[in-house]
Amino acid sequence: MKVRFDEKGKGTYEFLTVAVTCLILSAILLFIVINNTQKEKYEVFKYNAKTVGINAVNYNNETSEDVVYLYELINSNLVTRIKNNFSGDEYCDMYESKVVFSLNNKKVTLKCGEYLIYNQDVTDKEYNIYKVSDWSFNKINGDDVDTVKMYGLIKNGNNLLDGYYEEELFIKLVRDNYGDKYNSLKDIKENYKVDEKTAYRKRTLVS
Repeated sequence: MKVRFDEKGKGTYEFLTVAVTCLILSAILLFIVINNTQKEKYEVFKYNAKTVGINAVNYNNETSEDVVYLYELINSNLVTRIKNNFSGDEYCDMYESKVVFSLNNKKVTLKCGEYLIYNQDVTDKEYNIYKVSDWSFNKINGDDVDTVKMYGLIKNGNNLLDGYYEEELFIKLVRDNYGDKYNSLKDIKENYKVDEKTAYRKRTLVS
């Protein structure tokens, strides 16, 4: 038995073929647009990291700090708060974003939401971009796991800094809030309980 299409059936078949082709082309175009948008976001992210690095160098020329944090640059009016271009109205992390100076090296870290440029030389032409999980005090096993010692300032059972911070930042925040006499963990421990914890996070290269 042969199946025969009249002219009406043939037209319907051709219409469906065109419709499916258009859907495939639309999906490809959408993929290209999304990828280009993400690439543009990466470029802005890298530019912001470079800006933080350059301004930190200027700040360091005046202060000779070993580590310059983004919040210090903002407080000194060298930069404004940096928008997280990956997510809505959020801003980049003022406390995790920093530039570390060691000998002739200048290493910038910029964290915006779940995206991170990590310990990259300010003068590098290209910056690697990672996606990271939130810090957790629960141990994480596996590859590409960062660990860091963090400290809380405890008095009468309360954490006076409302969080835990890496050592250099912790000392700076205590000095900012409780006086210039606190230059080390030892100095701080004379008047406060210092709670030390190890934090973990997963870091994955994406670009």
